[in-house]
Amino acid sequence: MKSLKMLFILFLTYCATFAQKTSPEMLQKQDRKIDSLRKIDFIGYKYKYLDKDFKFKISEKEYQQSIKKNKFYPEKIVQYRDSLGVVLMAEFKDWDTARIAELKITYTWERVGYHLWKNKEEVKEIAQRLNINHPYRLQELLLRNDPKVSDEIENLRTKLFLKSGKEELKTMSSDKLLLFAFSNNPEVMELRKNAHLKAKKNN
Repeated sequence: MKSLKMLFILFLTYCATFAQKTSPEMLQKQDRKIDSLRKIDFIGYKYKYLDKDFKFKISEKEYQQSIKKNKFYPEKIVQYRDSLGVVLMAEFKDWDTARIAELKITYTWERVGYHLWKNKEEVKEIAQRLNINHPYRLQELLLRNDPKVSDEIENLRTKLFLKSGKEELKTMSSDKLLLFAFSNNPEVMELRKNAHLKAKKNN
């Protein structure tokens, strides 16, 4: 029994050591994968199971196969976004790819507005002026501080500085500025607070 216990301890030690050696490498590999996926244009992508307006063109058989193969819960598939997840897994057969594609496809004008501290109609006016018809196309321009939206970025920078007084905002890159704006948006903070209270109540 004593020798068995010792073998078990040695096995755990080996596992821990192995995990320490491989974990950073695995994390780096995953990070590289995610960075690569983020660069893919999932809005203009030529899908097998989606048309140009992101409407489904998948057979019922293939759809049901994706549900079964990827272990989706049928009772939880109630909205377009839920079904889109099923279709994208049939398309890519990879959770990370499907997740990032879904995020971009279902991006909303409201979400862009949370980053810019503007309401939905104000954001849509900007998009219309730039002849943009999908929310993530506008978000892409904002993230890279495209000259077409540089005034919007600088207006946001000024607004956030006057609100918080943080000097680092003056030189912050556009992507980090948008993240800061989103995280500190009063509407977003209120939504998170309500979601937390609801989750706490349900528990």
